[in-house]
Amino acid sequence: MDIEYLIENYSKLVYKICINMLSDSVEAEDVVQEVYISVYKNIDRYKNLTQEEFKNLICKIALNKCKDILKSNISKLNKITDFDITKLENYRDDNDINSKIVENERKNYISKIINELKEPYKKVIYYYYIKGYNLDEISIKLKIPKSTLKVQIYRAKKILKEKIIESGGDNFL
Repeated sequence: MDIEYLIENYSKLVYKICINMLSDSVEAEDVVQEVYISVYKNIDRYKNLTQEEFKNLICKIALNKCKDILKSNISKLNKITDFDITKLENYRDDNDINSKIVENERKNYISKIINELKEPYKKVIYYYYIKGYNLDEISIKLKIPKSTLKVQIYRAKKILKEKIIESGGDNFL
């Protein structure tokens, strides 16, 4: 049998089998090609088959190739571990553009309000929130007692909150 004859007569049948099993046109087209490559490589073995036997054979090859792909896809799914899922979730969280935009707007807004504060509150809040220093570090940096610093941070937070509410930025709290 001639390979061109086979392709011409059985391509639709083989594709229909593949698309029904795989539900993916790209994978189905790939399998159709693989079927014909397999038939071409072994064409000498099939010369004595009748047309009906050959039709059954080519369908069987297509079915087996589809099953192999389905098994491969299932094994790939089974290999996904909790670590992989965590990596995917972290990637999604790290690459959430909307939340990054909102967070940047929030930071810019709060920085603007902090810059409007009077001293010493401006400096204390800057080190506490923006720089992320703890009370001991700020106390050393500004050379003020820790108890005084606690009072200043408390007052600065209160003033900051009032200014945010006053300017209509309650959704940033």
